[in-house]
Amino acid sequence: MNNKYTGIKYSLPMTIWLSLFFVIPSLIVTVISFMKKDVFGRLVPKFSLEAYTSLNNPNFIKVIINTVEISIVSTIIIVLLAIPVALFIARSKNKSLLLFLVIIPFWTNFLIRVYAWISILGKNGFLNKMLIELGNISPIFKTIFGGAPYNFMYNKYAIIFITVYCYLAYA
Repeated sequence: MNNKYTGIKYSLPMTIWLSLFFVIPSLIVTVISFMKKDVFGRLVPKFSLEAYTSLNNPNFIKVIINTVEISIVSTIIIVLLAIPVALFIARSKNKSLLLFLVIIPFWTNFLIRVYAWISILGKNGFLNKMLIELGNISPIFKTIFGGAPYNFMYNKYAIIFITVYCYLAYA
């Protein structure tokens, strides 16, 4: 009773879903990006590369390079951390407990988890207060983060750290 169309039957709903809510909207956005805009911002059905020529701005190129650099570094760190942890969990006798500990942060909203890091890394945050109480730890801290109170937020290191924290469990 093997039906050769069974795979198609099972994949058809997913194919329709992805077509309706991903492929078609992506094509619409792509087509719109090649259209010209009039004085009032309305779309005119004329071919134009205006949206893409503005990408030659040096500021856009700098932002794109910075974004790619942060994403590559974050991905490498996530993979280097996730593989040994996954191997440890797979070989552990306490798999359920360890997986539970990995899943717990997902019970909290993503935005709340990110804002929690602001209270830790901010100028008046826990980490700054602790380091000021302990005294200046090292001159390297001063060169990377400036003088006390240290600026742990709004720099590449903080973005990479929080990105790794937020996406490590997905790896």
